[in-house]
Amino acid sequence: HTLNGIGWCLIGKASKMTPLKGGVLGDAIGSGKTVVTIALILSGIEEARAKRSVKDGKSSATLIVVPPGLVRQWDDERKKFTKNKLKSIILDSTQSLQRYTVKEICEADMVIVPAGIIEEKGKKTKDRPYTELLTKKANGINIPPAPSNGHAEAPTIEGNWVRNMQSGPSIYVGNTSEQKHRDEQAYYGHAYAENIKKLRTKSFGPNERGVPLEYFSWDRVIVDECHECLVSTKRQDQVSKDTDFKVQARRGAREFLGVGCTDASSRPLLARTAFWGLTGTPLLETEARVTELANLMGGTYLTGSAHHWRKEERESGRDIFLNQQEEGSKSREYRCAIQESCHAYVREACQRNRGEQLAVKLERKQTFVNMSESDGAKFLKAIKAVNLESYSIRPDHLGEKAGDALTVTASSAARRDALFEIIDSIQKDEPHTKIIIFANAVYGGHESALSALKSSGRKFCHVDDSHSVLEQNEIISWFRHTDATEEDKARPRILLLSFNQAAGHNLQEACHHVIMYDPMYSGSDAVADASVEEQALGRVMRQGQREDVTCYRILVKGPNGEKCLDDCIVERNLDEDVLRAATSNFD
Repeated sequence: HTLNGIGWCLIGKASKMTPLKGGVLGDAIGSGKTVVTIALILSGIEEARAKRSVKDGKSSATLIVVPPGLVRQWDDERKKFTKNKLKSIILDSTQSLQRYTVKEICEADMVIVPAGIIEEKGKKTKDRPYTELLTKKANGINIPPAPSNGHAEAPTIEGNWVRNMQSGPSIYVGNTSEQKHRDEQAYYGHAYAENIKKLRTKSFGPNERGVPLEYFSWDRVIVDECHECLVSTKRQDQVSKDTDFKVQARRGAREFLGVGCTDASSRPLLARTAFWGLTGTPLLETEARVTELANLMGGTYLTGSAHHWRKEERESGRDIFLNQQEEGSKSREYRCAIQESCHAYVREACQRNRGEQLAVKLERKQTFVNMSESDGAKFLKAIKAVNLESYSIRPDHLGEKAGDALTVTASSAARRDALFEIIDSIQKDEPHTKIIIFANAVYGGHESALSALKSSGRKFCHVDDSHSVLEQNEIISWFRHTDATEEDKARPRILLLSFNQAAGHNLQEACHHVIMYDPMYSGSDAVADASVEEQALGRVMRQGQREDVTCYRILVKGPNGEKCLDDCIVERNLDEDVLRAATSNFD
């Protein structure tokens, strides 16, 4: 704490040594994280089988927690590389869980489950089949749906629900709405944790079906695309609106994994050997994200910094006497210590391999189009709020007002026309090829591309919240494999995904054309945006690709060809230094 007017700092440090029971495999995109994980499971499977106990709920399985669209892909990879030497169970829904007995789950080698299963929706809006099953089996209290409002980070408070008086101290007077959100977040975590405690006091026979996953202990737990569940920002939650990993699902996944649970032994998912994360995304985006990686993968709990702890307390509603103005300023020594600790953790617990250089080539093509006069007028009107009247501006000139202008360029008629011209040019030479289109969901690009494809009458596929986990996997699997039957050949040739639906999919076998409908922009973090674009491109530009890959970009300019927002964003995202940081590709 800096003592004002004194000229020196009083710094307190506390540390605790704890065994590191897991880590993060952060190999470069396409370097075989899935294969390495399957090999790890296979190498220790006999030992895992020897330690299982149906009576005690000790499964020999490694629990694989994945984004919804990757459930089937993991099982396909298991079959491909082990030839069914590993016994796998796919739990894509609560209904599928209810088909399996305790004995079958305990005797499995791999159990694959979507991260957001506890927020799986039922027939009615507020129905949650998984938590309803948990409540029934535990004979516990009802668990409400995950709150979709309130603080973006929404950490858990491990079941200690302390409801504040809405008419409390002056800092909360007239702020009952936010306090209500805090109470909802706190009670959600409380109800879920209480049911788990009761569930673990129960005894289930070997033939009991539909026992929740929190009852079992696993040989190890693997979290694929682990960055998806880490602490989020309001902007990241906005990005998630049109993805298969929405805000409520993210909130449920964080609860399911026990990200904010201080007692590792009481977390929902118990791993006897280790807790591992897989990601191709850079890990040092923020101190808070690295802190949570350490919490989750290290089998421990760290507060990291006072700022992070205060957010946890504020979310629980227990900060009633913690006035934000009393927080001390952070000294240079403090900031350096936090950053060094983050880097030290990544060096110690995270493995980063590059893999072999690809034999195929990547060609990046750009299509420039001018927006119409009417779209130009809309653009100028959108930037007038910040006293600007030129097309040649950068997003940082607009600050938080950039969204209005980017929405105009993302949905421009010229962009739609350019999309169809690119598709036609590809299909003219390769009429049966499969094409992947990525669009930015933040400012309307994804909605624009979806609307354009629907109105064109072209056959295409897309994944949205109305699709079940099984349907999502079936749709994407059509683009993961080459056509084998006439039925396959009759299916659509175009797949539309938002950028945030990109991570993890292996599409290199059947696809080598990628169209980026609009550039990825979510704010001032160029590395994060470039990383998302490279993740998208990495779905086809990866090991196993036999064709040269072409990536098409559409850039919208002013009505008379003026340099505009797209030019600046693409130039920024393709900067060599930014790309090196985005892919952690340093010598």
